[in-house]
Amino acid sequence: MDDSTLMQAVARRDESAFAELYDRFFRPVYSLIVRILRSRSEGEEVLQDAFWQVWERAGDYRPELGSAFCWIITIARRKAIDRLRGNTRRLQRLIDLHARSNDDTFVPDEPRAALVDDERGALVRAALARLHPQEKRSILLAFFDGLTHDEIALVLRIPVGTVKARIRRGMIKLRPSLAQVRQAGEP
Repeated sequence: MDDSTLMQAVARRDESAFAELYDRFFRPVYSLIVRILRSRSEGEEVLQDAFWQVWERAGDYRPELGSAFCWIITIARRKAIDRLRGNTRRLQRLIDLHARSNDDTFVPDEPRAALVDDERGALVRAALARLHPQEKRSILLAFFDGLTHDEIALVLRIPVGTVKARIRRGMIKLRPSLAQVRQAGEP
Protein backbone atom coordinates (compact mmCIF):
# COMPACT_ATOMS: atom_id res chain seq x y z
CA MET A 1 0.00 0.00 0.00
CA ASP A 2 1.42 3.43 -0.88
CA ASP A 3 1.83 6.15 1.75
CA SER A 4 -1.14 8.22 0.61
CA THR A 5 -3.51 5.25 0.67
CA LEU A 6 -2.14 4.29 4.07
CA MET A 7 -2.87 7.79 5.39
CA GLN A 8 -6.44 7.58 4.08
CA ALA A 9 -6.91 4.29 5.92
CA VAL A 10 -5.51 5.86 9.11
CA ALA A 11 -7.97 8.74 8.70
CA ARG A 12 -10.73 6.08 8.71
CA ARG A 13 -9.29 4.81 12.04
CA ASP A 14 -7.79 1.63 10.60
CA GLU A 15 -5.45 0.49 13.38
CA SER A 16 -3.53 -1.96 11.22
CA ALA A 17 -2.85 0.82 8.69
CA PHE A 18 -1.61 3.01 11.53
CA ALA A 19 0.68 0.21 12.75
CA GLU A 20 2.08 -0.17 9.24
CA LEU A 21 2.55 3.61 8.92
CA TYR A 22 4.34 3.69 12.28
CA ASP A 23 6.61 0.78 11.33
CA ARG A 24 7.40 2.47 8.03
CA PHE A 25 8.36 5.87 9.45
CA PHE A 26 9.23 5.64 13.14
CA ARG A 27 13.01 5.21 12.66
CA PRO A 28 13.68 8.34 10.57
CA VAL A 29 11.15 10.36 12.60
CA TYR A 30 12.73 9.26 15.88
CA SER A 31 16.22 10.04 14.53
CA LEU A 32 15.17 13.58 13.64
CA ILE A 33 13.56 14.14 17.04
CA VAL A 34 16.63 12.86 18.93
CA ARG A 35 18.89 15.02 16.76
CA ILE A 36 16.85 18.09 17.75
CA LEU A 37 16.45 17.23 21.45
CA ARG A 38 19.74 15.39 22.03
CA SER A 39 17.90 13.06 24.39
CA ARG A 40 16.68 9.55 23.64
CA SER A 41 14.19 9.44 26.52
CA GLU A 42 12.61 12.76 25.58
CA GLY A 43 12.77 11.67 21.96
CA GLU A 44 10.63 8.65 22.76
CA GLU A 45 8.02 10.85 24.44
CA VAL A 46 7.93 13.30 21.54
CA LEU A 47 7.76 10.42 19.05
CA GLN A 48 4.69 9.12 20.86
CA ASP A 49 3.12 12.59 20.90
CA ALA A 50 3.85 13.08 17.21
CA PHE A 51 2.32 9.77 16.16
CA TRP A 52 -0.67 10.40 18.41
CA GLN A 53 -1.22 13.64 16.50
CA VAL A 54 -0.84 11.75 13.21
CA TRP A 55 -3.58 9.36 14.39
CA GLU A 56 -5.83 12.19 15.53
CA ARG A 57 -5.31 14.44 12.50
CA ALA A 58 -4.79 11.96 9.66
CA GLY A 59 -7.92 13.36 7.98
CA ASP A 60 -6.11 16.71 7.63
CA TYR A 61 -3.40 15.20 5.43
CA ARG A 62 -3.56 16.43 1.81
CA PRO A 63 -1.46 14.37 -0.63
CA GLU A 64 -1.47 17.20 -3.18
CA LEU A 65 0.53 19.34 -0.72
CA GLY A 66 3.30 16.81 -0.08
CA SER A 67 4.18 13.28 0.85
CA ALA A 68 2.90 11.56 3.97
CA PHE A 69 6.48 11.27 5.15
CA CYS A 70 7.00 15.05 4.91
CA TRP A 71 3.70 15.69 6.70
CA ILE A 72 4.66 13.36 9.55
CA ILE A 73 8.22 14.74 9.75
CA THR A 74 6.79 18.27 9.97
CA ILE A 75 4.54 17.27 12.87
CA ALA A 76 7.45 15.57 14.65
CA ARG A 77 9.80 18.50 14.07
CA ARG A 78 7.28 20.96 15.50
CA LYS A 79 6.70 18.75 18.54
CA ALA A 80 10.45 18.46 19.13
CA ILE A 81 10.98 22.21 18.82
CA ASP A 82 8.08 22.88 21.18
CA ARG A 83 9.66 20.50 23.72
CA LEU A 84 13.04 22.18 23.26
CA ARG A 85 11.52 25.61 23.88
CA GLY A 86 9.75 24.31 26.98
CA ASN A 87 13.02 22.84 28.24
CA THR A 88 14.76 26.16 27.62
CA ARG A 89 12.15 28.02 29.68
CA ARG A 90 12.46 25.43 32.45
CA LEU A 91 16.26 25.68 32.37
CA GLN A 92 16.03 29.48 32.64
CA ARG A 93 13.76 29.04 35.66
CA LEU A 94 16.33 26.73 37.24
CA ILE A 95 19.10 29.25 36.55
CA ASP A 96 17.00 32.02 38.12
CA LEU A 97 16.28 29.86 41.17
CA HIS A 98 19.95 29.06 41.52
CA ALA A 99 20.91 32.72 41.28
CA ARG A 100 18.55 33.48 44.18
CA SER A 101 19.68 30.52 46.25
CA ASN A 102 23.29 31.28 47.04
CA ASP A 103 22.87 31.43 50.83
CA ASP A 104 21.44 29.03 53.39
CA THR A 105 18.58 31.36 54.28
CA PHE A 106 17.07 31.16 50.78
CA VAL A 107 13.32 30.64 50.71
CA PRO A 108 11.63 30.65 47.30
CA ASP A 109 8.93 33.25 46.62
CA GLU A 110 5.69 32.64 48.47
CA PRO A 111 2.89 33.43 45.97
CA ARG A 112 2.63 29.67 45.59
CA ALA A 113 1.18 29.56 49.06
CA ALA A 114 -2.53 29.84 48.73
CA LEU A 115 -1.86 28.84 52.30
CA VAL A 116 -0.93 32.41 53.16
CA ASP A 117 -4.27 33.70 54.45
CA ASP A 118 -5.60 31.00 56.68
CA GLU A 119 -4.91 29.15 59.89
CA ARG A 120 -3.68 26.06 58.09
CA GLY A 121 -1.20 28.21 56.15
CA ALA A 122 0.14 29.64 59.39
CA LEU A 123 0.63 26.12 60.76
CA VAL A 124 2.47 25.02 57.61
CA ARG A 125 4.71 28.11 57.64
CA ALA A 126 5.48 27.60 61.34
CA ALA A 127 6.34 23.94 60.75
CA LEU A 128 8.60 24.83 57.82
CA ALA A 129 10.31 27.53 59.89
CA ARG A 130 11.40 24.86 62.40
CA LEU A 131 13.27 22.88 59.74
CA HIS A 132 16.96 23.16 59.00
CA PRO A 133 17.30 25.75 56.17
CA GLN A 134 18.69 23.13 53.75
CA GLU A 135 15.75 20.79 54.38
CA LYS A 136 13.28 23.64 54.06
CA ARG A 137 14.83 24.82 50.81
CA SER A 138 14.74 21.32 49.30
CA ILE A 139 11.11 20.76 50.37
CA LEU A 140 9.97 24.13 49.02
CA LEU A 141 11.67 23.52 45.69
CA ALA A 142 10.14 20.04 45.43
CA PHE A 143 6.61 20.58 46.67
CA PHE A 144 5.93 24.24 46.00
CA ASP A 145 8.03 24.88 42.89
CA GLY A 146 7.43 21.41 41.44
CA LEU A 147 11.07 20.63 40.68
CA THR A 148 12.31 17.07 40.32
CA HIS A 149 15.12 15.73 42.51
CA ASP A 150 17.52 16.11 39.57
CA GLU A 151 16.49 19.73 39.04
CA ILE A 152 16.86 20.54 42.74
CA ALA A 153 20.34 18.98 42.67
CA LEU A 154 21.21 21.19 39.71
CA VAL A 155 19.85 24.35 41.37
CA LEU A 156 21.54 23.70 44.70
CA ARG A 157 24.67 22.13 43.20
CA ILE A 158 24.50 19.06 45.39
CA PRO A 159 24.18 15.33 44.65
CA VAL A 160 20.70 13.92 43.99
CA GLY A 161 21.10 11.56 46.95
CA THR A 162 21.64 14.55 49.23
CA VAL A 163 18.47 16.17 47.90
CA LYS A 164 16.49 13.01 48.60
CA ALA A 165 17.94 12.69 52.09
CA ARG A 166 17.16 16.33 52.95
CA ILE A 167 13.58 16.01 51.74
CA ARG A 168 13.07 12.75 53.62
CA ARG A 169 14.53 14.12 56.88
CA GLY A 170 12.45 17.27 56.54
CA MET A 171 9.25 15.36 55.84
CA ILE A 172 9.83 13.11 58.85
CA LYS A 173 10.21 16.23 61.00
CA LEU A 174 7.09 17.78 59.43
CA ARG A 175 4.86 14.74 59.89
CA PRO A 176 3.50 15.67 63.36
CA SER A 177 2.91 19.29 62.34
CA LEU A 178 1.18 18.27 59.13
CA ALA A 179 -1.17 16.07 61.18
CA GLN A 180 -2.19 19.24 63.04
CA VAL A 181 -2.72 21.02 59.72
CA ARG A 182 -4.99 18.21 58.58
CA GLN A 183 -6.99 18.43 61.82
CA ALA A 184 -7.28 22.23 61.49
CA GLY A 185 -8.85 21.74 58.07
CA GLU A 186 -11.49 19.31 59.25
CA PRO A 187 -14.95 20.77 59.96
